[in-house]
Amino acid sequence: MIGMRLSASPEIRLAPRVQLSPTQRIAIKQTLLTLRLALVGAVHGGDYKPKAQCPKCERALTALEIIQGFRSDPNDYTTECTFCHCRFEPRLVWRLGESRAEIPFYCPSQVLYQLSGLEGKTPEEIQKEQPAIYHSVRVHHGNLRRAFEKVGIQYQYESIVNWKEKVNDYLGKLPDTVIAEIVDLSVKTVRNLRKSLGIKPFSRRQLLIEDQA
Repeated sequence: MIGMRLSASPEIRLAPRVQLSPTQRIAIKQTLLTLRLALVGAVHGGDYKPKAQCPKCERALTALEIIQGFRSDPNDYTTECTFCHCRFEPRLVWRLGESRAEIPFYCPSQVLYQLSGLEGKTPEEIQKEQPAIYHSVRVHHGNLRRAFEKVGIQYQYESIVNWKEKVNDYLGKLPDTVIAEIVDLSVKTVRNLRKSLGIKPFSRRQLLIEDQA
């Protein structure tokens, strides 16, 4: 009988998985949403701020609470108060220089439902004639062409100029996929730009560390 000696397997060490508390998870989501809104404004122009104050208990909701309170129902334009659960319609405040608009704020599915019939209009025409649809698309879907694509409609007018300059401050702070969606480019294109600038990829752990600093 031939004896066999098995060599010891190399020890595999796994990095400990960081367990996030519910408060930390919410903080990360809120920070990501804040950064997303800032990037949307940097790319498309203006400052975006969802707004909602419960008519029953008068509690002011955060942007994250507003979005999480939406229902995926194209006919329901309400969000839910996280305190008393009253449902009411939120608003979206958009500012650009001296201009200010307070308009209805639609959920992701509602705004897609309303795109049909607008595919022949330029972004400028949609913004003028349907500002609530235009700006809600920006917040939820980042880009008009991609939003139309999600409902099977081809849209030919959207284009982003000087996109590299506009996304530089957000590389590594947001996932490459989010940036790519907003500027309507491939994830590979955004990733290559980030790598060429020596910027590390997005990390939730690092985001939490910076948020607590």
